[in-house]
Amino acid sequence: MSQLRYLFLFFLLLLSQPGSSHESSLRIVTEQWPPMSFEKDGTAQGMAVELTRLIQKNLAMHGEIEVLPWPRAYNTALTQSNVLLFAMIRTPEREKNFTLIGPIAYGEIALYMPANGRALKNVPDLANIKKSLTVATYRGTAFQSLLKQQGFKKVVPVNSPENAVRMLMSGRVDVLCDDDLAIAELFRRAGYLPQDSIKVASLKSSSLYYAFSRETEPLVISNWQSALAEIKHTGDFERLYKKWFPHLTAPKELHRLTPPSRGSFRLLEMPVKRPQVAELLIFRPPDLK
Repeated sequence: MSQLRYLFLFFLLLLSQPGSSHESSLRIVTEQWPPMSFEKDGTAQGMAVELTRLIQKNLAMHGEIEVLPWPRAYNTALTQSNVLLFAMIRTPEREKNFTLIGPIAYGEIALYMPANGRALKNVPDLANIKKSLTVATYRGTAFQSLLKQQGFKKVVPVNSPENAVRMLMSGRVDVLCDDDLAIAELFRRAGYLPQDSIKVASLKSSSLYYAFSRETEPLVISNWQSALAEIKHTGDFERLYKKWFPHLTAPKELHRLTPPSRGSFRLLEMPVKRPQVAELLIFRPPDLK
């Protein structure tokens, strides 16, 4: 009995430590999608990266932020435990697979054409674009899924958003689909000016979130939610948002969207909750896969 008591006290002490090994085991990944996140001189940068580092500082964490191609980053978060992916556009399908915390940004998914020639003289209507024109977009993203859902016939997936811009401006495709949060910076990075494009249609508003993979410790997620809530409350989030998006309004609300269990429960919006003593007594065997 005494051995069980000492074991119980050991686990209580371990789980009560803030910034414990649970946080240190969290893998943090993002993508090359400026200005939200990008890599420069081997270091992750961008609006969402700076926000993530503020949260890490709040939680006394020092984990590396990896910049990966979006399909790889998404698959990592979808198939592995203890992964945080940002910034993810919220969709019904993603709500089923990730715990989402945010929003950390608002945008609008739209269609763009070169600001010359045909686009300025005769902007095609949306029905004609869907039926007849080629549309480039970043491969494996919410943009590609949305184009498919809305019935676009000639979608051209591209390996990077900057390459999609280059294909548009070289005439290899007719239209580009991306988010207005990123479009100006993507054009600059591809060697063009933001005014070289014209928005020809808006498809859907977007909201971007932190996405935690399944099997991530609930306490880790709650700690990140609490830290983000504090940053929003103090005004640090709004100041950071205005630094990167001077003419946009920073999201003030904060939601936590939890996926249904593998069974049939519906999506729940969860408040911050720390485990009670009874919950700490539950034995969870290690994942031996």
